[in-house]
Order: sequence, then C-alpha cells, then structure tokens
Amino acid sequence: MAKQGGTSGKPKGHKVALVRMDATFFFERAVRSLDRHDLPRALKYFRKVVEYEPANPVNHCNLAGVLSELGDYQASNEVLERVLLELDPKMYECYFYMANNFANLGLYDLAQEYASRYLEVDPEGEFAEEAEEMLDILVTEFGTRMVRRRRDGRIRLRGDEDVARRFLEDGRFLDAAAYLEAKVQESSDATVDRNNLSLAYYYLGDVEKAIETAKGVLELQPGNLHAVCNLAIFYRSAGKEEQTQALLDQLRRLRPIQPELAYKLGTTMGILQEHRTAYDIFNHLVRFLPRPEAPVVHALAAAASNLGRLRKAARLWEEVQVLDPSSGIGRYYEEVVREAISRGLEVLPVSYQYVLPYADTTRLNGPGSEDPGSKLGRELWPPESVVRSSLMWVLRHGDPVTKKQVIPLVVSFGGEDVERALRFLLLDDDEYLPVKQAALKGMFELQPEEIVEIGLPSRILPVDFRPESARSLAGRPEWQRIVQLAVQELQGRGETTLAKVAMEIWSEFTQLIHLQAPRVRKPELWAGALECAARHRCHLPFSRKEVAERYKVSQQGLGDRLWLIIETCMLTD
Repeated sequence: MAKQGGTSGKPKGHKVALVRMDATFFFERAVRSLDRHDLPRALKYFRKVVEYEPANPVNHCNLAGVLSELGDYQASNEVLERVLLELDPKMYECYFYMANNFANLGLYDLAQEYASRYLEVDPEGEFAEEAEEMLDILVTEFGTRMVRRRRDGRIRLRGDEDVARRFLEDGRFLDAAAYLEAKVQESSDATVDRNNLSLAYYYLGDVEKAIETAKGVLELQPGNLHAVCNLAIFYRSAGKEEQTQALLDQLRRLRPIQPELAYKLGTTMGILQEHRTAYDIFNHLVRFLPRPEAPVVHALAAAASNLGRLRKAARLWEEVQVLDPSSGIGRYYEEVVREAISRGLEVLPVSYQYVLPYADTTRLNGPGSEDPGSKLGRELWPPESVVRSSLMWVLRHGDPVTKKQVIPLVVSFGGEDVERALRFLLLDDDEYLPVKQAALKGMFELQPEEIVEIGLPSRILPVDFRPESARSLAGRPEWQRIVQLAVQELQGRGETTLAKVAMEIWSEFTQLIHLQAPRVRKPELWAGALECAARHRCHLPFSRKEVAERYKVSQQGLGDRLWLIIETCMLTD
C-alpha cells in the first residue's frame, strides 16, 4: 500500500472544478493504478509525484516499491540508497526494503547485511519481525555466515577462519589449500572455506580450478559477493572477457554497507581497472567509517591516482602517513605522486594493495640492501610478512620484468610454495626467457630433492639439482676432458676470463643434462661447442668455421652440440 507523502489537499470553493496538476493529483492516480494492478502506469505516476515533490522521502520509497514489484530490484535499491544518503538517513525501513531486493537478486550476503542493519538501527521497527524471519531463512536455507546482531543483543559469529587466513596472508598457499580441502570435505556447504580455497588455487597458478571452486560457492549460495568478486578476477586472468564483463555489470551497481564487503568490492574493482567505481566505493567507505584505517585511505588514494586526481591522492597519502607512520607506505607514495606531479604526469598507476612495491623497496631501505637475497633483505622481508603473499602473487601473475626482480627475493625465503612456483615458471613454454633464466638460477640455489621438469623449445628436460648428481657426471674422464680442452685453448690464447665463463657453463650444463647425458665419443667436438657457448654468453662475435678448424672437428657436429648447450642452459637472448 502506497503512503501519502504529506502533499497539499484538493482546491475548494470553486464552482468550476479546475484540475490542479500537483503531487496529490498524481499520487491518487498512482494508487488507483496499483488497485487495478497496472504497475507500469503506477510507475509513471509515482515518477511524476517525485518530480513535483523531490524532497519528500516517502514519495521516493513509493517509487522504489513499484520498481521492486516490476522486478527492477537494482533501480529500486538505487532510489532507496538516495533516500538514506540525501533525504532522510533515519528512514530505517529503507534497509529492510533493500534487503528484500537483494534477496530477490540472489545476493544473500547483502540481503543478510541489510536486514541485520535494519534490526540494529530500529530493533522495534515496523518490519522487525519480518527481518528476523528473513535472517533465519537466509542462515538456514542459504548458509550465510556473516556476523549477525539480533534484537535481543546476541551476536552470531562466523566460524573460526584464522588458520586459513593466516596461511594465505603468509603466502603459504600449499598449506592453505591442503587445510581448506580438508575443511571443505568435513562440511561440503562451507562457503567461506570454499572462497578461501579458490584463492589458494588462484595464487598457486591453477586458475581453472579456482574458477570451478568459486562457481561451486555460487551454486551453494547464489549471489555470494566474495565468490562473485573472486570469479570476476579469475575470469579476467584466464582471458574470459565476456564472462568478466557480465559479472562487472552486476558488481558496478552494488554498494555494500558492511566495511569488509565494501573493501572487498572496491579492491576487486580496482584490480579489474574499474577505478571510477573503486573510487566511489572507497570514498563512501572513508566517509562512513568513524575512524578509517590506513589501508582503506590508501585504497582511496590509489583509486584517485589511477584516475589522474594526483593532488587528491597526495593529500590522502599524507593522511596514511599520520595513521600508520611506521610502515612508510604513506610517505613513499606521497613522494612518488608529488614527483609525478612535478614531471607533469596526468595519471600514476598504483596498486590497491597496502604494501610497498618490490621494485622500489631496495631504494628506500638504504645502503647495503640492494641485493634482495642478502641477509639484510631476508631480515627486512621475513617469510611471515604479508609482503610474501604479495610477492608470490606477482610471481604468478605479474609482468615479466617484475617477476624477474622478485625471484631472488622469494628464493631467499625458501619453502615448498616457492619451489612449486619456480617449477611452474620453468615448465611454462610461453614464459618470458629472462624469467625462466632467473627461475633456473633460483633452482640451483634451492637444490630441491625431487626431480624438476624444465620446458625447453624441443623437449621436456628432467633435472636433478642435488649437488651429488652433478658431481657424478662431471667426474667422468671423458666429461673432464671436454672442459680441460676448452680451458687450455682459451688460456693459451690469453682469454682467461672467457675460460672461467666456459667452466661456469660446463658446471651448469653437466648438472642440467645429468639424467639425459649424451654419449661422448669425441671430446674435441664438445670442447669447441663449449668455447662458442662462452663467447655467446659474453656477447662476443665468433666464427664457427674458425673454431671447428682449431679443434679439428666438423662445423655440423660442433653446431649440433652448441645448440644443445645453449638450449639446455637457456643462453638464448
């Protein structure tokens, strides 16, 4: 039933009945249309009522009610949100109406959030009983597990998810996956555990498994906001742009009240380059929270910077520095953005993640910290730090230049997850060669116990990185003879540095080729190829014909062995 919004009455005292086109006139016609179940006409008249009395919140609520009846739940919620933000923040029934709309959209987390909000602000309100009933249905039928405050003051808390969250934040993705897989088996409808499991799979590089897990959450709980956000990122990562856009159309229109959900949505939109929407979400969140925390203000600053609002971003990062001076994050970004302003840049792309970007940390850490694998680097970036999680994500999904920079640091951390990430890079045929070269160097340092497979242009190469395996091959007389011939030849020509490079290459090659070692019939062929490989690594010109003549071998045989060394040791530029 539509409410009368306090409009003026009909004119009296005239012999000629003049039609007064005011809010009351259209309101009465809207009500008559509702009585006849003519919703489109009722919508038309209620829009007219709002035009005549735009400051009356009741008129807007009536309009929202008709939009909801017509199934346009998103438009209805936009009207109701305008009432709360601009017209009457104490019209608490709007929260209940919005909860109904979200439930009809299948966004059950948001439905529960708004129903709970209604009970918090108006526990004895007109729709309190209905809100209680809605919450019971959402919990029992759809398995929502968010914090819930009832009218009697009792709070229903989430399950304990600290273990899984700690694993994810620490970058221990294998541990997180194993732990969460066991949890999901115990309780097949555990949507929070499934969401975290999808993230663990994603960080481990198994995007398809992450997608299937997130879709499984939505089968159990359609509209689960965390799952929708995760799935949008997974689809974009997998290159499924049509599916990404379909979810973005849904996410752009949402404005959660609960800070956790708002932060999740804003960060997701930022990752997906929807900076305008991210800015609106974080701006609303900063205004809504009594004391915004540094990560939230940083996220708003990042959105502003990505949109080209650099001076606004600088002011916000000043605030971050006040809120969290020990991290140095606010100071760093304020310096960077002010430098960008001085250089006349219009936009400064910035990550929404509340950590210092790896590429600049060595500069800020001061003298002696340039080597990320050094002792100082390990002290500054302990494995339990959230930075580990950030760097592991970059190792999977960052650009090639940043991946190459990150590898020495994550190798210094060590751990099964680091080894697994390097295995993934080495086996990927499409990976950028300098990244694979850095991953190969990292494996030499880690010396894993298990066999590692490396994807080369012509084959898959199994490698045993344990030191004893290399010694067993390099110690054979015919293999020792090869490096002796090459070193003698180079030293005899006065090329001592090149002789050292040849020894380094031969050490790597014997380690890598050990499990598929070719038979050596003529050491001179291999020695000539090794000299060519050393010149190649040092970017020195050489004549294959001249080298073959000096070692008294065929060019064809030398060339075949040279290619094997270059491919195996990844010496190709």
